[in-house]
Amino acid sequence: MKANKQLGQHFLRDAEVLADIAAVTDVARSAGALEIGPGEGALTAWLLKAGKPVNAIEADTRAVYELRARFGDALKVVLGDATRDDLGALLPVAEPGVEGVYARPVVVGNLPYNAASIIHRRVLALGARVARSVLMFQKEVALRLVARPGVHDYGVPSILTAASAKAWIVREVGPDAFVPRPKVDSAVVLIEPLAVPLIPEAELEAFGDFVGKAFQQRRKTLGNAMSEQRELLEAAGIALTRRAEELAPEVWVDLWERSRR
Repeated sequence: MKANKQLGQHFLRDAEVLADIAAVTDVARSAGALEIGPGEGALTAWLLKAGKPVNAIEADTRAVYELRARFGDALKVVLGDATRDDLGALLPVAEPGVEGVYARPVVVGNLPYNAASIIHRRVLALGARVARSVLMFQKEVALRLVARPGVHDYGVPSILTAASAKAWIVREVGPDAFVPRPKVDSAVVLIEPLAVPLIPEAELEAFGDFVGKAFQQRRKTLGNAMSEQRELLEAAGIALTRRAEELAPEVWVDLWERSRR
């Protein structure tokens, strides 16, 4: 199948990378998997080996037909848009009586670069309904998701991720693993939701907007970047001379909660 540039398609075909992603996803130790953007179905075939339910959402009509022809009833695939459709409704459901990590599904996908950030936020919002997510991003985006305070890549994506989950880069992937070959490196990120998120799912978007305003002028001190909220900073014991990238996610959560009192 020829890749559709408008959909940002780059088909992953490297067998070693596919095996590694499947191993980290560990579908066998879950209620099943939701795959986002299966494309040709190279990763899908690996996921199905676990013998658990695998559902998929795919935006390319051609791919949906090919996937149904290839996997039949073993795969439940729907034509849809992961940036808008209800991902929670597509998650496999555990069998009655199953408990622990086996009762929750996993999410996995080689995400299109042009929609990866939006899809990531929507997966984060699924919270503890999933056991873990294993997602492929452009490498520079992946670095932002796992960055810690004080480094260049630390910003709003880092804070939103840390408020909802723990995240690690589990392997980097070069352009040669894909067809067509992208112009950038990629990275696979393992995301495990916190049992109790620092921010309720319903507040994530508003929290992101709150933090984002401070990072719009990240070179400025917080006293200048958040000039209308100086009293809030002082009440939290934060020096006005500090900068947004110096504050840990927990501090941003505290500021958010104070702003809503």
